[in-house]
Amino acid sequence: MKDCNPLIGQHMQQLAQRYFTAGPLARFAERYIKDKLNESLRFGQLTVIHYRMFGGQGDSAYKVAAAVELFILASDILDDLQDQDAPGKPWMQDPLPIALHVATALLTLSQQAMLDGAAGTETKIGLVALMNDRLLRSANGQMLDILNEMQDEQAYLEVIKQKSGSLLQFACMAGVMAAGLPWNDTVAEYAIEIGIAAQIQNDLRDLLRWDEKSDFLQRKRTLLTLYLIEGEAEEDQWIKHYFECRLSTEDVAMKRDLFFETCERTGAILYGSVMSRMHYNRFEELVDSFEQISAWKSTLLDLVNDKVRY
Repeated sequence: MKDCNPLIGQHMQQLAQRYFTAGPLARFAERYIKDKLNESLRFGQLTVIHYRMFGGQGDSAYKVAAAVELFILASDILDDLQDQDAPGKPWMQDPLPIALHVATALLTLSQQAMLDGAAGTETKIGLVALMNDRLLRSANGQMLDILNEMQDEQAYLEVIKQKSGSLLQFACMAGVMAAGLPWNDTVAEYAIEIGIAAQIQNDLRDLLRWDEKSDFLQRKRTLLTLYLIEGEAEEDQWIKHYFECRLSTEDVAMKRDLFFETCERTGAILYGSVMSRMHYNRFEELVDSFEQISAWKSTLLDLVNDKVRY
């Protein structure tokens, strides 16, 4: 599916050139889109493969996928501006008012792109309604994530479902609906499972960092840091104390090796791996039960494996 990336990227750039008539807006948007195109456009790829899986023909898939990726880009920019943990990104290096303006402009452009790309009035209305609904769900999850008040595993999983799962649902279901079919419950369910599995894998990577993206140093509550906080061993209580702000960042700055050893010894890493795999296995079960898409199973699994990265 990676061969569809150039077509998706081309449509993203053409849309920005067409609708952003103010020179500065066009230049900043072009730079942000160019940065996005350096990545694998997995959300757009999921849209294209679901369009094909459900009988879609023609080039509409790439146009709809471009709308999806513009939507994801705008969401990523806003997420980075809120979290302040991606200093290398171009929007983090530009003045905040400019980055915010470009993000909101891209979000609006994604909706226009969806209207331009979809075929038929009913399909256009359905896709824009889907986009707005998933955006609102993701916004609810993002707000809970910003507040960082999750107290247990269930609360955190609910946040992931809203924040990450909703965006995966949007990407997959956009392909289904662009092909002229209605909402599909099986696709919706396995998209959530993909989102949870991928987010936990991200949490594992960010748990074992010791920089601005370290979930521990940022006191970010995730499935894995909650697991560590709940540990009862006396020797590990310093982790809980740090999250309670009874210790400062300076107090734990030299505890990197100890922290990594604790993650290994307490089983936090194993726990995260098992939980991520459990949700991925549920995704596979749902795909196996869906005979209609059996011919596309290997392609879909390859794409999802690339996203989850086991």
